[in-house]
Amino acid sequence: RRSTRRERRGRRRREKSRERDRQRMSVRGWRIWQKNDGGAMEIVVEAPPRRDEVLVIVGNAVYTKNASTFDDDRRLYRKVADGYGIMGILRITPEDSVLVVVTGVVSVGKLKDDADILRVTATEFIPLNTMAVSGNDVDTRLPSLQRLISSGSFYFSASSSFDLTLSAQRRAEGGGSDFRFFWNRSLHFPLERHSIDTSLWLLKCMCGSVLVRTVYVGHRTARAAIVSRLSCERVGTRFNVRGANDLGAVANFVETEQLLVFEEEEVSFVQIRGSIPLFWDQPGLQVGSHKVKLRAFEASVPAYYRHFYQLRKLYDDVAVVTLLGSKEGERMLGDAFKTQHAKCAPEVPFVAFDYHAEMKTSRDNIERLKKQIFPLAERHGYFHSKGGMVVRRQLGAMRTNCLDCLDRTNCVQTLLGLYMLCAQLAGLQIETNNANTFTRIEEVFRDVWQKNGDQCSVIYAGTGALEGKSKLKDASRSIARTIQNNLMDGSKQESFDLFLQGSAVPSVLFDRACNLLPASLVQGNFYFREYPSAVENLLEQADTLTTDAPLTIFVGTWNVNGGKNMHNVAFRNEAKLSDWIFPHANLVSVSDMDSSPDIVAIGVEELVDLNASNIVKASTTNQRLWCEGLRKTLSERAPYVLLGCEQLVGVCLFVFAKAALAPFLKDFSIASVKTGMGGATGNKGSVGLRLVVHSTSIVFVCSHFAAGQNEIRDRNEDYSTAMRKLQFSGGRTIDSHDVIFWFGDFNYRISMGGEEVKRAVRANQLDLIVGGDQLTAQKQAGMTFVGFEEGPLNFAPTYKYDTFSDDYDTSEKCRTPAWTDRVLWRETNWRGGMPKVQLRAYDRCELKTSDHRPVSALFTLNAQAVDWTKAEGIVEDVVGVMGPPDATVICSLSSPSYEPLFPSQLIDVVLDRVRELGVPVLATNRYGSDLWLFLESGESALAALSMDGLSIGPGQELAVRLRTPDWMDTVGPKISAHDPSSITFAGASVESLAGDGSSLFNFDEDDEEVALTMTRMAPPERPRPPSARSGSGVTPSADYGASPHRVPSGSSLANLDWPSDSSSSFGSLPTHNQSPFETSWTNVPSQPQLTTLQPLRASPAIPPSIPSRPAPPPPRPNGTPTMKQG
Repeated sequence: RRSTRRERRGRRRREKSRERDRQRMSVRGWRIWQKNDGGAMEIVVEAPPRRDEVLVIVGNAVYTKNASTFDDDRRLYRKVADGYGIMGILRITPEDSVLVVVTGVVSVGKLKDDADILRVTATEFIPLNTMAVSGNDVDTRLPSLQRLISSGSFYFSASSSFDLTLSAQRRAEGGGSDFRFFWNRSLHFPLERHSIDTSLWLLKCMCGSVLVRTVYVGHRTARAAIVSRLSCERVGTRFNVRGANDLGAVANFVETEQLLVFEEEEVSFVQIRGSIPLFWDQPGLQVGSHKVKLRAFEASVPAYYRHFYQLRKLYDDVAVVTLLGSKEGERMLGDAFKTQHAKCAPEVPFVAFDYHAEMKTSRDNIERLKKQIFPLAERHGYFHSKGGMVVRRQLGAMRTNCLDCLDRTNCVQTLLGLYMLCAQLAGLQIETNNANTFTRIEEVFRDVWQKNGDQCSVIYAGTGALEGKSKLKDASRSIARTIQNNLMDGSKQESFDLFLQGSAVPSVLFDRACNLLPASLVQGNFYFREYPSAVENLLEQADTLTTDAPLTIFVGTWNVNGGKNMHNVAFRNEAKLSDWIFPHANLVSVSDMDSSPDIVAIGVEELVDLNASNIVKASTTNQRLWCEGLRKTLSERAPYVLLGCEQLVGVCLFVFAKAALAPFLKDFSIASVKTGMGGATGNKGSVGLRLVVHSTSIVFVCSHFAAGQNEIRDRNEDYSTAMRKLQFSGGRTIDSHDVIFWFGDFNYRISMGGEEVKRAVRANQLDLIVGGDQLTAQKQAGMTFVGFEEGPLNFAPTYKYDTFSDDYDTSEKCRTPAWTDRVLWRETNWRGGMPKVQLRAYDRCELKTSDHRPVSALFTLNAQAVDWTKAEGIVEDVVGVMGPPDATVICSLSSPSYEPLFPSQLIDVVLDRVRELGVPVLATNRYGSDLWLFLESGESALAALSMDGLSIGPGQELAVRLRTPDWMDTVGPKISAHDPSSITFAGASVESLAGDGSSLFNFDEDDEEVALTMTRMAPPERPRPPSARSGSGVTPSADYGASPHRVPSGSSLANLDWPSDSSSSFGSLPTHNQSPFETSWTNVPSQPQLTTLQPLRASPAIPPSIPSRPAPPPPRPNGTPTMKQG
């Protein structure tokens, strides 16, 4: 009997396989033909749904023509490919494009009788010009992209009437495709531009997983499926893309639908997963750097709001289940998630469950999670339709996440799916009391859920999911993930970006357009994706579109000599950090200028000793202390938020901004590059942070270049390396920003004798030594910092001093004083007009705990804020100037013609008239008595209208009209649908953003805490330096911006002694448990902790609460399915 059953099962499998082969052969009816007769390359597409027409592609022109006309000329073409469909046209460069043809598929099953779902297994790129797609001249990105599309993660429906990007509920509600899961949408733009109905010619592809199974219910059959749709809004590989972007889209966002189709009924249950909606990242396996790093915590509030606003708009009620643990940065990230959620979306249920810790203790602990999430799932319910009529709707969705949104998330989503399976079966009135029926269906779904987890994991991490069943198998997959993530993900990320964005417009122009207008508008509309000139015209209108938003920016740099004396910053209370950052009249040269800058960027060099151990893994203890100290100093004047804090060996960059400015900041990105000792293990380097303020892009770069009196060439090479290799997200370089602030210890020396330099300083004759400054000479020679500006060197050289002294180096080496510490800037004034950056002050400060003196510069910047009241009109003007996107005009004769087609003898006459206008014609086609001209651009089409009424023969006048005369109303971009100001954050004061968020930035654990703790003992009494007694110190000028040459003056040191008692206003010395910085900031008000963060409130557009609409409780299975640890 067993043998008979096996034979029957084998026959059924063979029959299904043959049926799938027949189905594949029936859809493999696409033919691609090519003609290249020495002119423009012409591609013709024959498609099974369109037997009466063919699609013609010539250059940038796309049109359809009668199939019979093509049959007459078929001998002139050669067939280059057969396929199952076309994804669209991909722009590889502004000049080169390819037609993406699906040449291999595997059927995964039918979700409906007419909806066969096919998985893409092979593709072919057909060049639309002379670009090579094979051989030695091929674009190196194409093979990697071809592997990605053919990897088995892309799916489409064989029926154009079944949209795979939509869940069952959204299909029933009607509407268009869900662009979040419409991966090849930008490949449709070239056809949409020419008003071609893409549903007839192109496929709609999703990326993710589709698994379909047939289950038997008595003598009847049902289809069981799990469909996981990966969002393309923020896509990338595991260590390249994490967290949220400014629009609220998160990495690895997946909508998973559990679907059952039984006869005319359909039930579905939707869950979602996605990365934590904060600004954070996780570098790959690098030396000493692979932990979670939280970026710009307070500034992520608008993105957090947008994320949950969009979720609730799409899914109604939403509940959050986070499975983060307590190790390797997860605890810090989980705390930040809870804090942000409690203030931004308290009405959204939030369930935190440490999956690893709980399951390690006891598998029974999963019951506690069930008690919290099962009632929420019951309240959300599921979708049910019968005969095309909606019986019930799903009223919400569970949002589950762990760190990667992979293994643990798979387990909990499986748990929820199997729990709701009973309710779905009850809705279909399938008899679940029959144990065999329910067990069989449950086992099918359990197996499908496991395979779904594997396929989702392959896309994001490169391997299958970790199941917890086999330690050996999980270990091998973990090793494979490590190799994949660190060696291959860079190429995969580049393929993702190329497929989704293309390269039709130069990246710098496209980036500037995204700064001016909402990125969703620029990236999601073919006007800006297909028309480089549209982007250029928009940028020409930038001054009209924007208004000045004045900002003050403080930039400071200080080499702190290993940070050894950082706890003695205020030696004898001579000076504090606040005197450096807020030097009052000493720094501000304009009386009415606000003394608290809007943005503060501080670079610290030699934060740790540049020894071998710190080069391998730099200590972050000093980084943490400096971050806390700077925050406390800034909080004396105004609420500030920390935007970034990044350390590379001894170079550390801190960037703060006023809390009130946070809603106008976006596109944060941090990058670093090592230099010195060959670069890979260098003890020097550069750290950069870029951001966009309103619509102005700014980058701050802090560098430490090679040391030595004569190593000028090495320093120039360090600059060139940083300029070339420092790359931010999206491939942005330093040069691609509107404003560059570059500062640090550049180590350029003075090419003069030490005594000669010291005499000039003592005599206040700095102009005698400025000519010997190496940086000035190298700039003038065009060897370094080309195009950068610097303020006048009106202050004494900042290097090298004896610590706690006003004396230059008295050691045996007796180094020549030099201006090693500098602040430079450069403005890319592509808008024209007056410079947007003005230097207001440039000076040094008298902090003496290092062998360098800190340097500071104060700037005013007129950032460009977009005026949204003008934006709509300006976009309409740009669209109007561009003309119709299809660039097509229709010519006809004013006098009646008895010929069925436009007279062939007049075609050359018309073309000659068009050429006289200087308008190139890409292609022509006769439609009845009309002659269609496909031109190069919409502007050319507008110019061709001047031929209307032109005489082209005896008694014949030409009538010329646009193919789409109403293009501005029908296809023009609508900015109102993308205006970010439509989502406001009213309520709490923006100053409430500023909290003690420094504790949320992940600093590696160090073993140096004990060594750096301070005792109650005062520092030992030090003899006063001779310069103090001789009156040769440096006293800052009262007018910092216009100060004359100054020489040191030490009188201030003689007049400042330690306070005589603890009640002095200077405060007591720090106790053992106090931060070393508290020596100088005893009167600073205490900062609120993370749990008291008060971010902005949601707009009334976000309902304060969603009324509970509980669904009838579904019957529960007799035994809750057990879960495997992931």
